Amino acid sequence: MISLRSLPVILVGAFLIGAGCCLFFYLVFSNGQIPPQARLFDFWIPLVILFFMLLLIRARKEEPVFHFWEGLMAGNLMLWLGGFFSGLFIYLLSKVSPGFFDTFISSSVRYLIESDRFAAPALKVKDIGVQVDRLKSMKPEAFIWDEFIKKVYYSFLLVPFVSVILRRK
Repeated sequence: MISLRSLPVILVGAFLIGAGCCLFFYLVFSNGQIPPQARLFDFWIPLVILFFMLLLIRARKEEPVFHFWEGLMAGNLMLWLGGFFSGLFIYLLSKVSPGFFDTFISSSVRYLIESDRFAAPALKVKDIGVQVDRLKSMKPEAFIWDEFIKKVYYSFLLVPFVSVILRRK
């Protein structure tokens, strides 16, 4: 099982994931309007950090085995905390420099309207005015929960993948 000796490595990994994803979000949306789906490319940050942190945890173990479940427990905790940190950092950064968050909101509204304009009739957004109003009223604190949920979803794919690669018996 994962020992308490691994907890500092897990916390450092979570902090790096949070800071990296926040920095990615900041850099992407501080340079102008781009489609908000660009946020989804931040899955590389948790993947790389997760891989190297689990490798470090595995190397620090005294036993020669590293089970799939150990990687799963440490990796999930790391990604979930990383999502929380990412959302918290985005929220705090938006309090200091709100420009990138405003750009994210305006990009989201713009690309929602444009995609709806060119969508097939069956794919049109119902109540687009309500959706636009919801986006315009979005507050930065909503990203704490949003980033946490995104990283939980990432953990369903990334953590088992990395844990299978790094396990040793």
